[in-house]
This record gives sequence, C-alpha cells and structure tokens, in this order.
Amino acid sequence: MESLFFKTKIIDNKNKIFDPIRKKNVVLTPEEGVRQQILSYMVEQKQYPISYIAVEKQLVYMGKNKRFDIVVYDQSHKPLILIECKQPKVDLSQKTLEQASLYNLVLKVPYLVITNGRQHFVALIQIDTGEYQWLNDLPDAGAIWFGDK
Repeated sequence: MESLFFKTKIIDNKNKIFDPIRKKNVVLTPEEGVRQQILSYMVEQKQYPISYIAVEKQLVYMGKNKRFDIVVYDQSHKPLILIECKQPKVDLSQKTLEQASLYNLVLKVPYLVITNGRQHFVALIQIDTGEYQWLNDLPDAGAIWFGDK
C-alpha cells in the first residue's frame, strides 16, 4: 500500500509536505513533521478514516480564538480524540497538557493525546468527573467504534 503521507517538494524555495487531510501542500516545519507523522499513524496503522479527521481548525475558548492541531470525530461527528503536537525539541510538560486540556473544555473528547514525535502521552478522560487514565496507545478505530478487539 502506498502511503498518502510524506510527499515533499520545494515550492517557492520552501520545503513543503502534502497534507492529505487538508488536501494541500504546507510548509514542513518541525511541528508539521510531527503532525504528519501522527496523522500517518492514525490513518495507516489505527485505521481512522481521513474524512473523520480535522487539522488546524479554530475553536473559541473564553472569547479567544485558538487553533487545535488534530481532532478525530466519531461516526456521529462528535469530537472523539484531541491531539496536540509539539516539535521534537520541545519537551512535553504540564504546560503542554494544560494547553490541550483547555481546548478540551470546549471539545469534551474522551481521548487526549500530546506528542512531540519522540514521546506520546494518551489519556482516556471521564468527561463528567474529570478523572483520567493513562493508556499505552490509542485504540484502533474499530475498537472505539465497533468494540473490535
């Protein structure tokens, strides 16, 4: 199977990568490289359909415009997974988790992921109580949507 991801080219003297979710070439920054890496993993390994994924969309939190990195929606088009990406040289910290958690006050997803391409943290969140459990990895799409093992 040929990958939809990691197709790069020089455009206007800038190294760009084709993002099959946004259907356009975007500048290949270190953070964009991490974003494309996790998107590839989600689509090609975990089997999440591209049509259920949004990248770099705006949300409003306390009257301020914010932009999330990646949200995966469920079959009812409700937010399911929020992924916050940082470039590889940025250590994941409490501040990174707090940033993603603020976005989640709006989105209310049960799965929250932070990654810098070197480290990945995945939390399963009980929205009504705020309790969370750390997971080793995100489940496959089939496991979430259909209860597949």
